[in-house]
Order: sequence, then C-alpha cells, then structure tokens
Amino acid sequence: MGRSVEVLDTAVHVRDLLIPSKDIADYLRSILEVEQDLALIQALEIGIFCLERARQSQDTEFVKRQVESLLSQTEKSVQSIPDAVQKELLSKIGTAEGQVLAPVQTLVSEVSRASNERLKEVRDLLSDNIDPAKDTSILGKALHTIRDLLDPIRSDSVQGKFSEALRTVTAQDGILAATVKSVVTEAVKPLADEVDRLTKEVRGREAASEAIEQTTAKGAPYEEEVVEILQSWASLVGAEITHIGADNRPGDIFVKMPPRSIAGTEIAIVVEVRDRQSGLGRKVISETLATAMAERLANAAIYLSKSREGLAKEIGDWAEGESERGPFVATTHEHLLTAVRFLIAERRISSLRSATPEIDSAAVQGQIERIRTALARVSTINRKVTDVRGVADIIQTEAEGLRDDIRSALSEIENAIHKASENIPTDNTT
Repeated sequence: MGRSVEVLDTAVHVRDLLIPSKDIADYLRSILEVEQDLALIQALEIGIFCLERARQSQDTEFVKRQVESLLSQTEKSVQSIPDAVQKELLSKIGTAEGQVLAPVQTLVSEVSRASNERLKEVRDLLSDNIDPAKDTSILGKALHTIRDLLDPIRSDSVQGKFSEALRTVTAQDGILAATVKSVVTEAVKPLADEVDRLTKEVRGREAASEAIEQTTAKGAPYEEEVVEILQSWASLVGAEITHIGADNRPGDIFVKMPPRSIAGTEIAIVVEVRDRQSGLGRKVISETLATAMAERLANAAIYLSKSREGLAKEIGDWAEGESERGPFVATTHEHLLTAVRFLIAERRISSLRSATPEIDSAAVQGQIERIRTALARVSTINRKVTDVRGVADIIQTEAEGLRDDIRSALSEIENAIHKASENIPTDNTT
C-alpha cells in the first residue's frame, strides 16, 4: 500500500487521508463546497508558515540557551582560576604584600575582572542585538523591517509600492496612458492628416463660394438668362449682344445698336446684372454704372436686379439717372426690355433733335412722360400687391394693362422716329 502523503518537487499529493479534527471539519463546513479545496490549501500554507516561524524561533532560543550555558560554564571556570592558582601558589610561595607572588596575584585578579567584563559585554550583545523578541535588538529591528515591508496596509510596503506604481502607470497621465496615446496617435495620424486635408479643402471651397457671392461670378447663371432674353429681342431689331462678364471687369452684358439697325444710330449700352438680396441705393448704382460705361466705352447703362430686394426703396422698380458718359436706368428683371428700348428711344430722339428740328418733340416727350408715369404706377401697384394679397389678381391685371400701355407708347415713339428717319440721311455719329 502506498503512502497517503507524497511530497513532489513543487507540490504535495494527498491520497485517502483522513484528518480526525472536528475543528477542521467545522471550518470547511462553513465554506462553499466549490471553495473548500482552496480553503484547505490556504489553511495548510498558513499552518506551515506558522510552524516554520515557530521552529525558527525555537532554533534561536536553543542557540541562545547553549550560548548562555557555555558562558556560565566559562564564567565559573574563569572565577575558579584565581582561587586555584592562589591556593597552588600559596602552598608554595607567599602572596602577602612584599612577597614574591604579590604581583602575580594582582595580575591574575585584573585578568579575572577583565574576563568578567568581556563576558558581560558578550551577554549584553546577545540580549540587545540578537534577541528577536526585542524590537530594539538588531535582529528584532531586521525582523520588524521585514514585517513592515510585507504589510499590505502600509503604503511603503512591497504591496503598497506595487499598488502605487500600478496607479501611476494606469493613471490618465501615467506611463501606460502616455504610451497608449502615443501608439494610437501614430496609428491614426494618416487618417487625421487626411481628415485635416479634407477639412481644409471644404473650407477652401466654402471660402471660394463666399468670395463668389461678393463678385460678379455669383450672377453668372442669371447673366446667361438675361443674355438669352436680349438675344431673342436682338434678332428682331438687328442689335448685337455680347456676354462680357467672364473677364471680371465692370459690366456684364454689352448691347450694341449699329447705325443701320432700327435705332438709326449707334448706341452702346452696358448692363450690370445682379442677383442679390441687399438693396443698393442711387449713389452706389450711379458710381457702378459710370465705371462700367467708362470701362466698356458705352454711352448708356442699365443696372438690372433680378428682384426688388436688390434695389433700395428710393429706387423702387424703376429709376433714371445721368452720368458724364450718358443716361442710365436702374430697374428689375421684368422691365429689362423696357429699359433697353427706353434708352434707345432717348438716344435716338436726342440725335433727331439735333438733325431735324421739325420733329414733334412735344408729342414724343409726352409719350416718354407717359412711360415714366406708367412705370411709377407699376411700382406703386407692385408694392400694393405685396401688402394686399386679397386683391392681387385685380391689381396684377391693371399692371399688365399698364405694361401694354408702355409697350404701345414705345411703339408710337419708334414709329415717329422711323418716319422722321426716312426724311433725313442716316446719322452715323455717336
């Protein structure tokens, strides 16, 4: 039959071992069954640890007792030396003062006293420096220091230092966090650079779009729409339409009436096209058109806003003005062709007056004033359309009638100009 306890190199194997201890059974019974094996192993480890400490303590006590015994024997032997020597010498030579052996006796006494003092020092050394029970001894201090190093409650123990180091490493600004942050930063750096590049590209496009909002490029789609309208009209009257806004200089569209056109004289009109929501006043519009006429060598100009929001209240739907180079009109999209025909008529009338004094200037001027009055009424009606939605259809109908009236008046002017032109040579002056 094999042994119940088999000691291996790194473990102990227990087979069919009965432990006749009620205390052990009661202790294990109070623990969950799945944890009983671990609890028994821990109990064995603690017991063996205590036994080792106790044995070490016993070994130290044994050494101490043996040393004490040797010291006592040595002390007795040393103490008996003077008497034995004295007796032996006295039996042969006297030791009284003045006798031969008196110095010898003094020397022996000093040796005995010195030996006792040395023995006392040794005993004190054993008591003060080797006794593990005393915290003041060297051994006691060493053991106490070791206990402190292994005390998990103390912050300066091995466990405390390890816990503190672990907290330092795993802290938000610790070594581990810094290392992880460095690794992650390095890993995502290409992605971050790409995101930054895309962000800059998007911002650049936004900035470009915002810049376009402030330049003539913003009106490019609307400019094309205006060009199409003017080209359809130009094909009927012999005018030349040129889209010039792409060069980013003042002026967007150039309307030229050659001498042989229906106008009967050369007229150059520059058109500034704007699609914006903030209204401009007369002063800014006048300066803008004066610059455009000078830049494009035009003798008339139109400031065309896609909606009424692009013109100040003082402008309304229609406003006329005069610069050093010629007349201009500021108006909205619906009056585009009206503005072109109006400027052509004024230019032609001015030319005819200088060449044919017989022309019925009063009749023509009356028609022009009729146009202006109608335009003013249209502007008023449009404002009322905005304010009074309930009668919008009626007002709009009246506005359309007035537009027909304007077109009719322009036709009358053009007929009068045409009749006058048949009676004089063609005017080629500008």
